[in-house]
Amino acid sequence: MTKARPHLLRQHGAITLMVAIGLVILASLASFYSARSVLMDQLASHNHARASEARLAADAALASAQATLPSTGLEVNGLFNTLSTCPAGVNGPQWQCTRLNPAQHPAMPQAQLSATAVRDLVQSPHVLTLHASASISGQNSQAQVRESVFVPTVAAAPGLSAQAALVLNGCVSEASGASLRVCPLVSKDEVCASTAKGPAVLTHFVVDTNRNGSISTAEKNACLALSASSLPGGGSKTGPNAAVPRSPCSRAAWQSVLGDITDEQLQAWSTAQERNGLTAQTTPPRSIYWIDSPADWQQNIGSADTPALLVFSAKACAQRCPRIGTGVRIYGSVLIESSCNDEKMRGWQAGTIEGQLVVESGIPEWRSGTLLARPDGRNAYILNWPEGMDATRVQRVNGSWSEGTP
Repeated sequence: MTKARPHLLRQHGAITLMVAIGLVILASLASFYSARSVLMDQLASHNHARASEARLAADAALASAQATLPSTGLEVNGLFNTLSTCPAGVNGPQWQCTRLNPAQHPAMPQAQLSATAVRDLVQSPHVLTLHASASISGQNSQAQVRESVFVPTVAAAPGLSAQAALVLNGCVSEASGASLRVCPLVSKDEVCASTAKGPAVLTHFVVDTNRNGSISTAEKNACLALSASSLPGGGSKTGPNAAVPRSPCSRAAWQSVLGDITDEQLQAWSTAQERNGLTAQTTPPRSIYWIDSPADWQQNIGSADTPALLVFSAKACAQRCPRIGTGVRIYGSVLIESSCNDEKMRGWQAGTIEGQLVVESGIPEWRSGTLLARPDGRNAYILNWPEGMDATRVQRVNGSWSEGTP
């Protein structure tokens, strides 16, 4: 009994020691993890502060880039005279990118700022998406933000209550043996169905033959001298009720369908698409063609999904406006700047135009052509300008700001 007691005491002492060691270990682990948690919180807070600083720097770069944008459309187009590599995820011949030079923020001299302007030359040449980034040296922190702005590179086109297949600023007559079909919008999908929804022909100038200041139905019919066989879908032939002058040339036909869209805007848009490598065969295909050449046109362009706009300029029409090959098919709009000179369109010939033909004069002795009015034929130049927006100045696209890479 006396010998067993020291043995029990030793056992109790060993157990007490192990418990004490365990408690010390647990306390040490608790202290370690507590310190580690504090350290991680400090690191997270520090990283968050760095990220916030980088994002603020990127926002400053974005604001600076927006502030340096020109106020006129032609100057905005000039930004893209020097092209640069597009941001990641922006690929294809319709995209055009150029570097901007944001000002260094005085409160963050260590931040390296950059900005790139990006636009889609087919769908939205009037919208620039600004990609801005900031990298803070020594902190390994960076941020990217982006926002879109409307710019006045192309004006808003007016809506048309009644889209005619043929819009003129003068009179029209058929050549002997002419092969013509002018078909208005119809209530169904049939080509040249007899139930017309709109006018087949609309002119802005009718000769006031009796010089009484008003235009009679007889004078309109004499001016728009298309036979019934050339109007197989029916539709009306309309013109002004009062006599209007045509000299100097008012460009009434152009303005009625294009509104405030100018020659310079269309020419710059066409040049940018051509320069970027867009053609009738690319994906997406080229949509705007400004033509200064007097040569006759022999290329099919446009489709129901991607209509085109073909403009024969005053330069192309200097002597005689170009004709369109009889086998050529164009889906979209064709505008001819014949400058109110009917002789430049005398004996004109064309293939098939699905959309709308606009001529800034009359067409005497028209020889051949098929016009099929299509409501989507104007979509090549109908851009998204929200209602009430001033299309003549730079302004932000509400809700377009975002953070991070595309």
